[in-house]
Formats: sequence, C-alpha cells, structure tokens
Amino acid sequence: MKNNYLHIFSVAPMLKYTDIHCLFFYRQLTKKTLLYTEMITTKQILFQKKSFNKKQIKNCNPIAIQLAGNNPLDLSRCAKIAYKNGFNEINLNIGCPSKNAQKGNFGVCLMHTPILVYQLVKSIYLVVPIPISLKIRIGTNEKNNYNFLYKFIKITSKNKYCIKFIIHARSANLKFSSPRKNRTIPPLQYHFVYQIKKDFPNLIIIINGGIKSIKEIKHHLKYVDGVMIGREIYKNPFFLNHIEKEIFLQKKDFLLKKFLKNMSVYITQEVKHGTSIIHIIKHILNIFYKHPQSKKWKIYILNYIKHKTDINYLFTKIYKTLKYDHK
Repeated sequence: MKNNYLHIFSVAPMLKYTDIHCLFFYRQLTKKTLLYTEMITTKQILFQKKSFNKKQIKNCNPIAIQLAGNNPLDLSRCAKIAYKNGFNEINLNIGCPSKNAQKGNFGVCLMHTPILVYQLVKSIYLVVPIPISLKIRIGTNEKNNYNFLYKFIKITSKNKYCIKFIIHARSANLKFSSPRKNRTIPPLQYHFVYQIKKDFPNLIIIINGGIKSIKEIKHHLKYVDGVMIGREIYKNPFFLNHIEKEIFLQKKDFLLKKFLKNMSVYITQEVKHGTSIIHIIKHILNIFYKHPQSKKWKIYILNYIKHKTDINYLFTKIYKTLKYDHK
C-alpha cells in the first residue's frame, strides 16, 4: 500500500455492524481512515453468491475486506473476487474466538497452526497484487506468552508475503461461550505489541483493543505504526471527525449540512434499489451520542421511517437539532 497514512488509523471489522452501508456512513466523516468490512467467510462468497456492488465499494475507498477461512484454494478464489470488485486490501481473520469460528476452524484457533496460516497468506499473495494483512490476538488461553506470539509472526511473515499485522492486545479464551467476554477479559497487554514492533521493525504493526481517546491514539503511535478502533467508533461516530483533525491533521472543517445531505441522497438511492431503510438508518442513530435528547431522537427516527418516506424532511430536522453542536 503506497500511502503510509492508511496505516495510521483504521476502523475495526465488526460482525453485523460494518456492512457496506455503515462504511459509506463512516466515509462521509473521514477521508483518510482505512475501513474494513465485517468478517465474510469464504463459504459466504463462494456458495451463497454474495455479490459486491463495485460502485458502493468505490464510494468507500480506501476499504479492505476481511475474509475468514482455512482452505488455501478457497481463499485464493475469494481474493480474486475481492480484487476484481475493487477492495484495496485483503485481511485474514485470525482473531475471532467465537464458537462458530472454532467449529469452522477459522479465526483465532488458527494461531495454533502458523504454517497453515502462512500457506493461506501465500495462496492470496500469488494471485492478487494488493496488500495482505492478518488480524490476530496476542495468544489464546492455551498459548499465552510472548514467545508464542513472536514465533507466530516470524512464521507467517516469511518471504514478506504478509508484512502487516493488526494485533488485538488481549489473548482469547477459547472456552468462553460469548465473544463479548473476550473483548474485556483477560487484561490488555500493550507491551506485547510494542515489543513485536521492536523485534520486527520492518513489519507494519497496528494495535487494537480498548483504545478510546485521541490521547491514547497518540501515545500508541509512539511505539507502533497504527491504531485500530472498533466499538468506540460505532458508539460515537463523530469521533472520526476528531481523528481526521488530530491524527491526520486535516484543516478542513466538518460540514454537518453536507454530511447529512450526502446521507439523505444515499439512503434515497438505496431504497429505490430495494434496500430496507432500517439497514442504513440503524448505523446513523449514534450521531446523537451524548445528546440530551438522544433516546427520544432515536425513537422518533425509527417510528418516522415506519410510516413516512420523506428522508429530506427527516434529515432537515436532524440538522436543526445538531447544528449548534458542530459550529
């Protein structure tokens, strides 16, 4: 990836959250942040005829697709499809600890088989010219020490097929029944990620996990190449505006009216093509984060779209409510 700024900050792939509509929404708030799709399995792409809309992908650039699977041939076929459809990076999910991931033998359990992961990376590298990245944990409840992480990265970065690693600084407990627990337990160990960057200075190391503020982002950037945040962005999407100014040093002011106009036009077009409006609106509701009337506004919007179709009117009302917060 030629533009180094693409590594500095990214929004994490979040299953059932970062779909193409959510990513378009985020792109209106930040131009330089690298966006990732939600996790998509190779079976979904190859056997469920999941199609990508090239125009939608282009409107979200720069954008990476996150794939999950364990078969080199399947991943090479999916990589070709992703490249053909305009994605800028292919990310392999080697970090999901869910029971479904374990049952399908993908996600974080693949950290126990680094040679297979290397083969998966190689199968992608040989068929497409775009960058490859791995999203991993620092370990699992079965293998939880720095030496394990070091060996995994040494093997999977062999021959420089993959030089970018996104590391969630928390090990995954494969015995937990819910992925939610794996987002808070056990404690974060950022020093593991810092040390990986020291030991592999030529690799691109991105840190992920529990990061919630500009101050924290700036601190981590002293030790690694980039920062990834997930749920904090979903909870507070306007945080992306602050990142654009404070991290990417963009001087251009955020124009709330233009942003809402873009979303209004997008929603109107998507609805005409058969998209259910709720699939888009649900991502936007958190623009009222910390607003005193947040709950009432969310209820009002959800009720409005059930009965009316005048999106321009709705967004004009939203603008009148939020404009004073964005002067």
